Amino acid sequence: MKSIYSLSLFLVIGLILAGCGGESDNDENANATKQDSKETSEVNVAVVEGEDSDLTSGVNTVITSLKQLDSDIENTDDVNTINESGKTLEEDWDRIEKKVEEKFPDQYIKIEETLYPLIAEAKKEEPDIKKMKEWIQTTLDSIDELKESLGSL
Repeated sequence: MKSIYSLSLFLVIGLILAGCGGESDNDENANATKQDSKETSEVNVAVVEGEDSDLTSGVNTVITSLKQLDSDIENTDDVNTINESGKTLEEDWDRIEKKVEEKFPDQYIKIEETLYPLIAEAKKEEPDIKKMKEWIQTTLDSIDELKESLGSL
């Protein structure tokens, strides 16, 4: 009978010690989890900064396309060249449109008010050059405002 009590006592002590020994593993796991969380946060920050960089680059590309369209209007009577510049502008805008809409909804609306009529006019067989010049300038102004907002992030 004494041996059963002794055996039970050793089992209880063994379980208690095993339970106490498990705490250091939990501390290590908690530290590892904190480190993983910190690394994930750093990666997320880098991704956001990368997205802003991509958006800034995309905005610069749209500005270049707008200026090219303006130049084509000034320097050529070839409608195909104007049509192609309009198509390029549309493609460049499409690459960043969703990001602009998500991050800058008010400026997105302002840009779209003149950008889409401009693109539609550029696709016509006989585009109205006077309207296009007005829309180009207004769109450039709106996109410059967007670019300033990106710079302040």
